[in-house]
Amino acid sequence: MSEDKYFEDFVALKKEYDEFIYIVSHDLKSPMRAISNITNWIEEDLGDNVNKDILDNFGLLKNRVGRLEKMMNALLELSRVNKIEPKGDAATLLEMIKECIAMAEVNTSVKIKLDYNVKELNVTILAKKMQKVFFELLDNAIQFHDKEKKNIFVTVNETDRMYEISVQDDGPGIVEEVRDKIFNIFYTVSSKDDLDTTGAGLAISKKIMETMAGKITYEAASPIGSIFKISWPKNNQLNLII
Repeated sequence: MSEDKYFEDFVALKKEYDEFIYIVSHDLKSPMRAISNITNWIEEDLGDNVNKDILDNFGLLKNRVGRLEKMMNALLELSRVNKIEPKGDAATLLEMIKECIAMAEVNTSVKIKLDYNVKELNVTILAKKMQKVFFELLDNAIQFHDKEKKNIFVTVNETDRMYEISVQDDGPGIVEEVRDKIFNIFYTVSSKDDLDTTGAGLAISKKIMETMAGKITYEAASPIGSIFKISWPKNNQLNLII
């Protein structure tokens, strides 16, 4: 096959991909919003004297429509991971880590301990992409924890080529039988009816890491809990020291 043919196929595939994104972001989201609005209008028309079972069914309908919209938003986010990040979206490694920890510790039942052993934490990084992945791991550790007091341990190390960030919790962990599925889009260990989640966060995080030539992995903690590790290439920093 000639180079021209490869290029033509690439252009056609990109056009098909762009059309798919347009359909998801416009042609499907609009009717979903309409369903939600119509449901609200019917509820208002029924007034106060309405059977509780009917109200419960309306609530279930709106919940499912909202979940579907969140899933489509996650698909859009996944499709846009390769988008180049503006240069202004930069922060130091230490600044990014502490900001994420502060947001996570708004939940008063959460205690996060930070340890680091790196030569230069004030190196400037592509903040939004790394922040997305790191905060997803913190949020994941909190959301799927099974204890009232949630302990999370963040460790930052480095190699010659990588910054390595580990997020460990003392929660229930993930059973071995499903560990190979946790990075699949929309997969959740717990039922989506029990937790308000789309199951897309880890899949998006994995794609971000792959796009940045990095890596995200999972391993079981001992004796309980989970450990997620991200390896972030140093050549993705902005080569600026603050």
